[in-house]
Amino acid sequence: MADPGSPATRDGPLTWGQQDIWRAVVAAAPQERYLNIARVFPAPKRPVTVERAALALERLVARHESLRTRLTGPRDAPLQRVWPTACPPYEVVESEPVESRPAGSVSVGAGPVESGAVGSGAVGSGLAEEVAERLAAEPFSYGEEWPLRVAFVVAGGYVRHIVLVLCHLAADGHAAELVVKDFRLLLLRDSLPPLRSATPRELAAWQHSPEGRRVSGEAIGFWLEEYARMDPVPPSSHVPGEPRFVEATMRSPALAAAAQAIAARNGVSSSTVLLAGAMRLAGGLTGQRFCGMRVIVNNRFAAGRRDVVSTISQEALVVLDLRTESFDALVRQAWGTALRAYRQAQYDPYAMEEAVTRVGPGIRSFGCFNDQRLVQEDGQVAVLEGKTEVARTDAMDRNICDFRLHVGGEPGRMEVSCYADTALLPPPGIEQYLLDLEGLIVEAART
Repeated sequence: MADPGSPATRDGPLTWGQQDIWRAVVAAAPQERYLNIARVFPAPKRPVTVERAALALERLVARHESLRTRLTGPRDAPLQRVWPTACPPYEVVESEPVESRPAGSVSVGAGPVESGAVGSGAVGSGLAEEVAERLAAEPFSYGEEWPLRVAFVVAGGYVRHIVLVLCHLAADGHAAELVVKDFRLLLLRDSLPPLRSATPRELAAWQHSPEGRRVSGEAIGFWLEEYARMDPVPPSSHVPGEPRFVEATMRSPALAAAAQAIAARNGVSSSTVLLAGAMRLAGGLTGQRFCGMRVIVNNRFAAGRRDVVSTISQEALVVLDLRTESFDALVRQAWGTALRAYRQAQYDPYAMEEAVTRVGPGIRSFGCFNDQRLVQEDGQVAVLEGKTEVARTDAMDRNICDFRLHVGGEPGRMEVSCYADTALLPPPGIEQYLLDLEGLIVEAART
């Protein structure tokens, strides 16, 4: 490994978004695997050999600085080290039936290795999903491992699916989609137009500049004003379970159509409808009239940041007055309030933590809301057939957040996950929260 002062590498501070993720890593370690971002996508229809896929990977890593970055320095104040070149290893996974190949036949780079994790008759996308789950199952080694794990699922001598698992320090959800888009194009072309967006190191440098500190200070001031509006949150009253944090996931065809119907009649997004519903239910749990929830914002509004491949998303604080004459009124309030809050989602997370801590333990926001759908289909959508399904999908012992709601899924079939501290909400309550969210929004869509 090169010395920090060597021209072969460059060290610099983390972006504010990376600092937020690092705080989450430290809080959840060694169970921070939940932060890994997995993407699976089919190869182009034109034949793609493993050699061509490997060349596209090489060009992808050369294109994006964040994919050539590791951490260095002390754990409590790490730096990002950018390398001029990098060669992340990749697996080649054969998808032929087990009878026609050695059990667990997987190649890494150019050399075959044994793996007991792939030994089923699954083919195509099903096998690719299995590989993605396996590659995402372990945390990254932040100082020694490149922040990208790759597998090519092969059938008939050609790549059929690509599996990417990204370290959250290298990419947020929007950046992951940009990486997938570039990889797809590189599988078809030999090159892409030069990047015009800022690099992670350039963003970090701006954030540490006088202008960046001014922006951070304004955001902190806004948050403190919003915290002053909020009602206290009562202490948790439940005995925590083991594991302490439990996730339940609901798949609902009805919720997607209902949220979009309410969005259409109020001229807002379906994400706003879901946020309003989530906060109304949160207020029912806490007894607050003025309730706050943190919302993930991708911070790519400026032209020079739209195509940034790094972690620059941060949280905005949305505070609502839950005492409204109707749910539609709450939705309209959430729309305007959220738009103002999104402008105040760039800040030094350590300075923010220090400022908010001084407010007092009883005045705090209730969890985090993250709509992970990159593109929302907010037109007319028919309700797909199928019943609502709710299942427990994960559990862990440590986490930085006591409550978070994730929205995803396919158009017409929404998927909502609720991850909560069992001291705040026992597992049956987590599942009921999701069902209540569906019930609230479906009923509101009918009125």
